[in-house]
Amino acid sequence: MEASILEPRSAVIQLSSGRLLSYAEWGRSGGRPVIHMHGMPGSRIERQAEPELYGRLGIRMITPDRPGYGNSDVHSGTLLDWAADVEELADRLELPSFGITALSGGGIYALACAARFPERLTGVVVTGCPSPLVGPHALRKMSYLNRLGIRVTQRAPIVLELGATLLSGVLRRYPQFFLSQINRDKVRPDRELLASPAVRTAVVATLREAISHGTWGYVDDIRLLGAPWGFDPASIQVPVQFWHGDIDSVIPVHHAFLLAERIPHSTLHLVPGEGHMLLWSHLEEVLTEAIGGIAAPVAARVA
Repeated sequence: MEASILEPRSAVIQLSSGRLLSYAEWGRSGGRPVIHMHGMPGSRIERQAEPELYGRLGIRMITPDRPGYGNSDVHSGTLLDWAADVEELADRLELPSFGITALSGGGIYALACAARFPERLTGVVVTGCPSPLVGPHALRKMSYLNRLGIRVTQRAPIVLELGATLLSGVLRRYPQFFLSQINRDKVRPDRELLASPAVRTAVVATLREAISHGTWGYVDDIRLLGAPWGFDPASIQVPVQFWHGDIDSVIPVHHAFLLAERIPHSTLHLVPGEGHMLLWSHLEEVLTEAIGGIAAPVAARVA
């Protein structure tokens, strides 16, 4: 029987550019590979499932730190530059094909991978993904703090850097207080999930790791989130599965409709009564789709 990775095993590779890229592995050592794009902020230890689920599905989960997060070197690149990093990581791990999952803002990086190397992907599944945040209506219905962060980044990025540094200090010293504050304006399903002691512990761990060497990764994430993507979503030819809660207050649902309309062969799984963190409540379906399977019919689908 293949060995099961009970706790994440971290490793670091040196990319052809000379930069260091860190990543963690979970699940079956010889299982079907899935590369996960963590949220904003996030890190390689963004825990999705108990080892038993990965083992039952036969999955080898790989989560890399994006530049400036965790143990990955800083790099001021583009979304497609990140896709090139992921492709190089897959080459080094000898993965001819693999699936991709993504949480929230990590979805834009997943779509960049879908645009760059569709022929290698067994499935692309993103949850709570934003559409391009340019244009007069891009921030419509988004929470006030999220709108503020994007606008500040677009107009006065130095202010975002100072704010991120301040918030990181609060997170390091008072993690439970920090989590309680960011949870106040969430919809009920998200608040209930984050109220779980196990989930809170896991979220604090991944956030602290994200800023362990500074806040550059988060600042650059927001920079890329508020800028043109550098590729047309309509050019993506691999099927993409979008999962989105219909009461998501972080990334409003119209973002999912826009992306599903623009990307050929995509499917929108609109989940009634769910918020931004539906990845955890529908994880098995998401992982099954990423490895090329068919999800159970638990949500309304919009072709």
